[in-house]
Amino acid sequence: MPDPSDTATLDYDTDMQTIRDYVQAVVEAKAKIAIVHLSAIDNFQTTVQSASPTEAKPDFLTVVLKSGLKMAEKVAVSAVKDATGADLGPLVDLLHGISDEIDRAAKAAQSLAVGDWIKTIRTAVTNAYAQDQTGSALLKTIEDAYKQNDEGGRGGYIGGIQNELKATQSVLPPKTELLEAAMYTTWISQNFNNDCIDGTGIIYIQFADDSTFSSAVVLAPLGDKIAGALNNVMTGAGKNQLMDLDVVKKVCKGSDCMCFEGNNVVRKAASSDDTQTFLSSADTWKQATLFSTPA
Repeated sequence: MPDPSDTATLDYDTDMQTIRDYVQAVVEAKAKIAIVHLSAIDNFQTTVQSASPTEAKPDFLTVVLKSGLKMAEKVAVSAVKDATGADLGPLVDLLHGISDEIDRAAKAAQSLAVGDWIKTIRTAVTNAYAQDQTGSALLKTIEDAYKQNDEGGRGGYIGGIQNELKATQSVLPPKTELLEAAMYTTWISQNFNNDCIDGTGIIYIQFADDSTFSSAVVLAPLGDKIAGALNNVMTGAGKNQLMDLDVVKKVCKGSDCMCFEGNNVVRKAASSDDTQTFLSSADTWKQATLFSTPA
């Protein structure tokens, strides 16, 4: 007859391995998310480092850089949480910790040039990720909590860890291009001055009188650079056409124009029904897939 103590020891060892597997999964997921986010920040910095302090104030850049972080949380963490019901607490803590570091870096960087300011953000992100990079603190926390349960409670506790392990293993890091696209579109939106016809902070798509696509530009500081960067990441970000971008759009056929919100709800109608029908057509939108490049 098996010794009950042997069974208990086997169960304990199995549970400890499950906890170690979970912590390892958390460490790997955090690393993947951090690497992608840092890569997106690096590419964004290359695009906007020539911006003036007026064009890229710390409070402005804070919103832009956080947009990439929020996108990472949405596609890498929230989607899995919604699908599995798992908590994914350590990953959420990482992302919120990075958000806090961005805020702290912004307050300390009022007098820095844009490139240097973003470098401080990169350092802050790295520091936030580096906290408990080996997972040793998380491991101790979970082991201690497990040991505080009696034999009956341990089964339920480890069951929860097993669910978290499965959910964490299913977390996929977002594409760098997706985070970059979020930053560039937020840059545009941050410059929106509530004027969709003659203002800034929009994309402007022009069709000729014969209904052919003519041009598309970004009307915002560093517009050509932002447009070029978006051209490079559109496909990777899953954006098949310019109307997929979450920014206000001014779209014209000849001299007759209409405006769309970021979600493509009509903001301002065209003057003629025919133009309205043409500019609102999904087939028309398919013509405008990339921004025009400077000659």
